[in-house]
Amino acid sequence: METIPKIISAPAAASATSKTARPVPPRPRQYDARLARWMVTPLADTAVTPNHLTTVRLIVGLACAWAFAKGGYAMANLGALLLVLSNFIDHTDGELARISGKTSRIGHFYDLASDAFVTVLLFGGIGMGVDAMAPGHFPLPVPLSASALGWIAGFAVALIFFLRMRIEERVGKAGTKQASVGGFETEDVLYLMPLVTLFDGTRGFLIAAAIGAPLFALLVVADYVRVMRRPLPVKADESVNAAAAPAAPMAPVAPVAPMAPAAFAADAEIERALDAVDFDGVTREFKSQDAFVYMEKFLPQSVTEQLIAAARAVTPSVNRNYLPGHKQGGSVSRHTLDELAPFVAELYRSPALIGFLERLAGEKLLPSPQEDPHAYALYYYTRPGDHIGWHYDTSYYKGRRYTLLLGVVDQSSCKLEYRLHTRNPGATQVDGAVAYPPGALVFFDGDKLHHRITPLGDNEERISLTFEYVTDPRMGTWQRFISNMKDAVAYFGFRQVFRQIFGRTKR
Repeated sequence: METIPKIISAPAAASATSKTARPVPPRPRQYDARLARWMVTPLADTAVTPNHLTTVRLIVGLACAWAFAKGGYAMANLGALLLVLSNFIDHTDGELARISGKTSRIGHFYDLASDAFVTVLLFGGIGMGVDAMAPGHFPLPVPLSASALGWIAGFAVALIFFLRMRIEERVGKAGTKQASVGGFETEDVLYLMPLVTLFDGTRGFLIAAAIGAPLFALLVVADYVRVMRRPLPVKADESVNAAAAPAAPMAPVAPVAPMAPAAFAADAEIERALDAVDFDGVTREFKSQDAFVYMEKFLPQSVTEQLIAAARAVTPSVNRNYLPGHKQGGSVSRHTLDELAPFVAELYRSPALIGFLERLAGEKLLPSPQEDPHAYALYYYTRPGDHIGWHYDTSYYKGRRYTLLLGVVDQSSCKLEYRLHTRNPGATQVDGAVAYPPGALVFFDGDKLHHRITPLGDNEERISLTFEYVTDPRMGTWQRFISNMKDAVAYFGFRQVFRQIFGRTKR
């Protein structure tokens, strides 16, 4: 029987190997970005900076616009080839910045300004070229020349760039993430421009751009307005400072439930955290350990701080229970969290988080039904001896149930001890133990992992968060009754579990 004292995630292992080496960013998902990184890697320790590559891209882009503006079949094909080259070089400056650490706000602004400038001139040049070949001809049944259509398309795209930049500043890259298929993003359609010019389709491309770009710009404007109207998340230190401020001598005011940030904000934080995850390595680890994985560093600090604030806010609602020989501790169900700590519910429904877990599990995951108090819950170990004995997270659903554990507070000697392959005939049982600190992640198939939490020591505290996802949310009436009774007796108490019957559920 093997014993694994501790498992750490791939990123953590890399950092433990060398504390002085430059951190290696995750491999890009897009093929052109991968090629760009391979080409600029030799430049990482040279005097070449990302701004140099941005300048090269700007020069090539200007040459591209000039070629299109000259008009004619040959110059249009030259412009298309220069466009492909310019679009590819646009990836090199960002990749060099990531692998060399040569980043700056000025460089980022220079890159965005160059993108917008080249794009406006590109479409303007295409319009001028089409106009030069048929002066005075209107491509559309409106009194607008081909040149005017080109500038309309160009400025519409520039507006899109500007608004997407503002959205990214507000909610992060997740708010402006482009659709991707097979390693290619939406913008990569420009790589097909040589085919357009080869078959003399420049005029048709111009008409499509003059119509499509303004329409898409309107969608981005609507998205921009929606994002700017949503509140930003409240920082944990602000809530702590507000709580610590002395009360004014006024009449008592009813306590206000902590405000949950908008769903997109939590999702953006998760999306940024996932950029540093070695998906292939974590997936292999999950499968090799019979649907179990531990990542010591997962949640970003800002999300962890908001979870700590949420855990403190609902502490008065903790339901403590004691089952001799099996369990002792406190719990807060999803129904109470919905009312007093809605940030937890927002995090539970994060599309980025669910997408990551689906990738690990290899199947579609669904939120647990609304009436399930175990869907997301906080577990408090605050008194000496608090623990839970060996058990499986048995699913009463028709499908599988996956458990996600997130560390919130850990000032304890408690360990999550586990046994792998206990239900695999012929497989060697593997024992292990982890102490997951704030921000750590544990993800497993509840019916496969035999596990427990060791007893809490004196003057210690431990709080963890559990998310439950299912593959089929259907459950029989008898199974639902058994599940509710188990949750009422062993976890949340009858009031929290059956509060929908009492007519107090708000979600």
